[in-house]
Amino acid sequence: MSSFEEQLFHQSFSQIAERFNSCNEAQQQKILIQLDAIAKKQDPIATHRPQEEVLAEIKEAMKGDRARVFFGHSFPSWYRNGSIEQVSQLHHWASLDMSNRHLFLEMLGLRDLGHFDDEGLYQFEQFCLSSVRQC
Repeated sequence: MSSFEEQLFHQSFSQIAERFNSCNEAQQQKILIQLDAIAKKQDPIATHRPQEEVLAEIKEAMKGDRARVFFGHSFPSWYRNGSIEQVSQLHHWASLDMSNRHLFLEMLGLRDLGHFDDEGLYQFEQFCLSSVRQC
């Protein structure tokens, strides 16, 4: 990094820190979401969508057999250890379309910033468990 780029980076970082410190908690959360996305080299809009939206899209995707099996096993495995007898088979990732792969990555990030509805995750786990029992 050149001296100019380094100076610009530090200046931007200082401005972000000042803005962060002058914001209320809700605004700080938005800034953290954006910074987390930048750190992970992801588009901020897709990094931390509301939990309800992500789970609704996964539920819709689970109407397809491959997605139902994949998410039906992977979500409970991700959510809570030991909640499902059959271990998630991540090699099924190759069978997913790009949309479902993206949903899986969003699923993995649902608890990243600590702002999640555990009851909603629990209810979705129960949905997944009932989905795979039907198979």
